[in-house]
Amino acid sequence: MAEKDNICKFSSAANGDSDLFAFQFIYETMPARLGDNRSYAAFVCHLVTEGSAIFHTAAGSFSLEAGDLFFAFPSLTFTLECDENFKYLYIAFIGSHATEMLAAMEVTRENPVHRGCGGLTDIWFAAIGKCSSDNLAFMTKGVLYYTFACLKQSEPEEKTVGGCEGVVAQIREAIEQNYANADFALDHLCRQLRYNSNYISRRFREIVGISFSDYLISCRMRHACILLDETNMTVREISAAVGYRDALYFSKVFRRIMKTSPSEYRENDQSTDE
Repeated sequence: MAEKDNICKFSSAANGDSDLFAFQFIYETMPARLGDNRSYAAFVCHLVTEGSAIFHTAAGSFSLEAGDLFFAFPSLTFTLECDENFKYLYIAFIGSHATEMLAAMEVTRENPVHRGCGGLTDIWFAAIGKCSSDNLAFMTKGVLYYTFACLKQSEPEEKTVGGCEGVVAQIREAIEQNYANADFALDHLCRQLRYNSNYISRRFREIVGISFSDYLISCRMRHACILLDETNMTVREISAAVGYRDALYFSKVFRRIMKTSPSEYRENDQSTDE
């Protein structure tokens, strides 16, 4: 998508008993300007197109990367701790079927993120490019239903019977080999392995105990600690070496995980050696 500026498409309000009515379709390129502790009066489906962030809500904190869908609920207060490259598309919607449809996809306030949906990005961008005030309600409703259908697509039986532990082991090995790649993502890996990304994301969490994104972050932080301990590389150099384009965002994630800054970690380690 060549556009660098926000794209905002709106439709007039709908009848309250509408089954599903989408009234905003936005390409948000500067989320940091919106500030902290924001909320919506509707349901909102976001599709991350670039960058990384942490989605903070009262129910917990959730890591986000390109290809992730994350959902906000009416009156849910949240904060996005994002890097400078973070961008996303979103559709705001209401309707009598909204709650039951999200529940059918197991999307709740406690489970608001779906991984590996990067294949939807071109479709969303094509749709927003074709939207006008006259067709937005129909276009966005179609995009939402298509998105929901993709989330509920059946999982291949040959991939669900046995061997799941084996593919999770493959994914863990792939993380160890590719953690330094800033573009490394579950959806790309699952396409290579010919697995359903939503299914593997769920099974990875069940078997490993944490999400793919959190496992990737922990791997990156572990290697960052090694580089801080054993080299004289700068924090910016280490950030790039473990898969982060933005050194400031890397430092924020490091502090969240390690409870100290990279510089303080290095100083404390050196003082312990002395």
